[in-house]
Amino acid sequence: MVLKDGDFVLVEYSLRVKETGEVIDTTSEEEAKKANIYDEKERYGPRLVIVGEGRLIEGLEEAIRELEEGGEREIEIPPEKGFGKRDPSKIKIIPKTKFLQNNIIPEPGKVVEINGQLAIIRSVTGGRVVVDFNHPLAGKTLAAKVRLVKVLKSPQEKLLYLMLRRLPAFITEEDVRVEYDPTERYAKYVFNEKALLIQDMQVVKRIVVAEVRKYMAPEVRKLDFIEHVDIVKEEEKREENTAEAAESRQA
Repeated sequence: MVLKDGDFVLVEYSLRVKETGEVIDTTSEEEAKKANIYDEKERYGPRLVIVGEGRLIEGLEEAIRELEEGGEREIEIPPEKGFGKRDPSKIKIIPKTKFLQNNIIPEPGKVVEINGQLAIIRSVTGGRVVVDFNHPLAGKTLAAKVRLVKVLKSPQEKLLYLMLRRLPAFITEEDVRVEYDPTERYAKYVFNEKALLIQDMQVVKRIVVAEVRKYMAPEVRKLDFIEHVDIVKEEEKREENTAEAAESRQA
């Protein structure tokens, strides 16, 4: 099987700096906790990758393209297919006064934003600050272990994972239902009341609509979003049914 651009796959991977063994990214909750990079806001487990989308570094995506469903491999990723080679021209000297004017105290190791770009302060000497605009992992060879868990085929699965990757981790597969009518090519997201807790839900919907247009048209021609809330809880429904049954027997 050869994966092509636009294919939806679920993958598991861990990415380390080869030289130090430091874990920099992983889909495994257990691995993240061991490496002290666990983030409670992160969604762990198999991660959606749309082949050719460009959300992964080049070397990792190349490895995924070569895998069969269920297959896994370990690879080394050179800097040019990772976070790039170090570029000496991206190291700049900036007067310390420029930072002080913006209420920033320059300190070695501090990450700062300059003209919309992130940089790391490497040293502060007198009135001069050496700033590095290279990615922190530039020049590093990476080691990756990657497994292709599943190739997604059905529109329901594709739609589900498109949505989940944009939602906070407390929203699970049980909180979102996807319905799809192949005849009408009509899809519907149905959320339970947890959706009411999601900030910027309208932004999420706009992003997902754009992604469905890009990756799933004309398979999906119409898309609806429904937030379903049970006003009467299940316990109350059972109590009501019990009371109605008792009244019926008395009658």
